[in-house]
Amino acid sequence: MISRLKRPLLLVLLAILSIGGVRIIEINNSQDIAFKPLNLDPAHPGKRRIGELIFEGAWQLDSRNENFGGISGLTLLPEGRFVGISDAGTLIGFGLSNNAQIDRPFIAPLPGSTGPDLDYKDRDSEGIAYDAQSGQFWVSYEANHAIRRFSRSFSRVSGVARPAEMQDWPENRGAEALIRLRDGRFIVIAETVDDGTHHALLFSGDPVEKGSVVSRVTYRPPDGYRVTDGVQLADGRLALIHRSIGLPDGFAAKIGLLQPSLIAKGKVVESRIIATLTSPLLVDNLEGIAAEEKDGNTYIWLISDNNFFVLQRTILMKFRLAEKADTKKPEAEPAPGFESL
Repeated sequence: MISRLKRPLLLVLLAILSIGGVRIIEINNSQDIAFKPLNLDPAHPGKRRIGELIFEGAWQLDSRNENFGGISGLTLLPEGRFVGISDAGTLIGFGLSNNAQIDRPFIAPLPGSTGPDLDYKDRDSEGIAYDAQSGQFWVSYEANHAIRRFSRSFSRVSGVARPAEMQDWPENRGAEALIRLRDGRFIVIAETVDDGTHHALLFSGDPVEKGSVVSRVTYRPPDGYRVTDGVQLADGRLALIHRSIGLPDGFAAKIGLLQPSLIAKGKVVESRIIATLTSPLLVDNLEGIAAEEKDGNTYIWLISDNNFFVLQRTILMKFRLAEKADTKKPEAEPAPGFESL
């Protein structure tokens, strides 16, 4: 009897995870975030190489704050400061010291996420992009499809766009990934997959500003996977994270690289997969990705969305690209601090 129940039980659990888990709220406004080191492979603690990535470290993040969790997008500011956004409309920030200790964490509501005419559909933030020169942030929302722009340090909402091209996307499969290219263009990728491909949009400029030309483009993920986030590396390539969930192993993720010059109207593009994370390796519902250039190396950071579900974790992972970064090409411009938070 027990063996016959295992598969239905797993299916129920996976169904719960796919729609956001079960959230148990205990009122607590703590700003503390605990940090626990993890191994990539518990059975082989020395394992480091996964495809073209080299494992540098991983940590489990926890907090007593009831708004902590659900991290769906991640960006990296100077001096190791991270900012994540959750699908509950929350900002989660922290830094890492040189000895991998957490530094100055904060947990705060996203501006514009609450109000008399707003509900949870207006808080379902999924993607985040950052412009180092202006200090502005952009956040995409997948339920009530929108892109909001925030001024430096998230002090206020400075603009909102609801592109017509996004409004026919499914309510819970909307703008999952938001990428700002250094030339000022934006890429938005919907979570929904039709005929094995993602709906996506390429904006010629700031999507909040009038005059930005929108082109419908198509992206093909690996079979059984969906794009959850992306970021541009210093050499210009895009790093994309793809996630799958299924039996018997649960979550899995694939990291791919893509030349943005290949993205064009009417063309189907796909990434070159450089690494796969699957059980028994450390993996969860990986939904956020950020990149860092340091000492001639490219580092890729991943973070998981725990869906506010007791059986999942918020995991931060750090990898180094096995290839050296092209130091002849310009790196990203230095960004201002995050003093006001």
